[in-house]
Amino acid sequence: MAEGQASKNVVVAIDGSETAQEALQFYMDHLHQKENRLVLIHAAELPALPTSQAIYMSGELWEQMCEKEKEKVKALEEGYAQKMKAAHVSGTIKAVFSGRPGEVICETAAEEKAIMIVMGTRGMGTIRRTILGSVSDYVVHHAHCPVVVCRH
Repeated sequence: MAEGQASKNVVVAIDGSETAQEALQFYMDHLHQKENRLVLIHAAELPALPTSQAIYMSGELWEQMCEKEKEKVKALEEGYAQKMKAAHVSGTIKAVFSGRPGEVICETAAEEKAIMIVMGTRGMGTIRRTILGSVSDYVVHHAHCPVVVCRH
């Protein structure tokens, strides 16, 4: 980066999906500039349990489940860190274990003063997207900056 030239933060939403990897690759191939700094954000989700199971679960078992999820996130982060290093791209990786993914992505982008968000889409059908909501749809409508949604 040239002296006196400020970096421009770009948020890339990641998870374990192929579409997230394709979104990062699209960014690298078509959008990356030397002065850009990547902020890879993973909105990690704690294990979901039916209420009937949660009542009877011990704290120790819950901790084991959370620890297993954290190990998965660490492996995911290491994989993405290697990709960034191989591409000679600077940046950071953040995993957030609270909140809804769309909200986490938008909040992180605002905190990092991102100039752009890049993300994949799972391509859910209309009915499923209507019931569950779409993370990419949420981000497109709530982000403070442009959003690039890469379809599979």
